[in-house]
Amino acid sequence: MKAKMFIFLLVLAALFGFASCGEETSGGVQMQPKGNVQQRMSIQTNDIELRPLKKKVQLPRPNTHTWSQISTGQNQCFDNAVGVDCRDLPWKFRNQDGIMQNGTRSVVPHPSLSGVVRDEVTGLLWMKQIRESVSWYEAKLYCDSLRVGSKTWRLPTTAELRSIVNYGKVGPAIDSVFYDGEDSAYRDSLSNWFWASKNVQFKSESADQSKPASAWIINFYDGFVEYTSRYNIYSVRCVADAE
Repeated sequence: MKAKMFIFLLVLAALFGFASCGEETSGGVQMQPKGNVQQRMSIQTNDIELRPLKKKVQLPRPNTHTWSQISTGQNQCFDNAVGVDCRDLPWKFRNQDGIMQNGTRSVVPHPSLSGVVRDEVTGLLWMKQIRESVSWYEAKLYCDSLRVGSKTWRLPTTAELRSIVNYGKVGPAIDSVFYDGEDSAYRDSLSNWFWASKNVQFKSESADQSKPASAWIINFYDGFVEYTSRYNIYSVRCVADAE
């Protein structure tokens, strides 16, 4: 008797479980979804909320160059302490610029624009005269407002400004075409720090000022590259694109 009762309860449980399969309607009746698998997938797909793609972010102008290799101007060699004859360098100090002498270097006065210097490798035009004691914002405004030879002048990128550093010279580390005919005081002023493009990693002042808005600078005493607050005071040399 107990065995028959157990079988009876088992059958009831199976019937109840079968009846509960399917989706519940608003009236509480259990229904199996109709249609084939593809139709049911279509129903599910239509329930998905479609959202528009985010607008592609415009990346900042890369701080790179596309011109051919420029000679650094370095013609000396060094060991770990002093300058030495390039022919006597130990093997671990080989491949210095003083030995390799890769690239070319040619910076000349512009043939028709007075006070303008032309780099024959990059094609860039540089103002011979500089502007001293300006913040990065003042330097940018000065170059953007400059009108010489119907050219569009601007603040140079770091790669552009570094291209005119002559690492074979010091105090100033720049070709003499930029100071020929000038007095010693002007020549000394060319050894200052000069503004270049902004540092995109520090776009604006943070709330606690732990990350100030910064820009790149180059020291034309020896060609050292650094970045600093855009509110500091340095010099600027404006550039115009290749002709």
